Amino acid sequence: MLPTVVGGNETPVSVTTTLPSSLDKIQEFLVRGERRQAYHYALDEKLWPHAMIIASSIDKEAWKEVVSEFLKVELGVHDAVQHATASRSKNPSQCQTNGREWLRVVYSLFSGQGPTASKDSGSLCVYI
Repeated sequence: MLPTVVGGNETPVSVTTTLPSSLDKIQEFLVRGERRQAYHYALDEKLWPHAMIIASSIDKEAWKEVVSEFLKVELGVHDAVQHATASRSKNPSQCQTNGREWLRVVYSLFSGQGPTASKDSGSLCVYI
């Protein structure tokens, strides 16, 4: 469970810690010229800025992969939110929303995803 912000009612969406050993590992890959391994490692560790910078030096597909993973993890529907919204929907099996769908679409478009941006954003639920 993520901590609540002091003096407020907000809970962080995510909290990331960068360990020196993680930076050492990325540096080792880069020194050996293994940029793909470096950005994959950064992705696995959820070190988004590092993954984005490295991927941007490789090719557009690497960049898109990092952005897609970032959107899925940081702005995706997580179990607690999914359960809460599904219980309010008329069709719970299709309802997967957390209110960030449009932000995911815009970020996908910014990253060059094109027409797939709206498909990858998840379904939208309408409450009547």
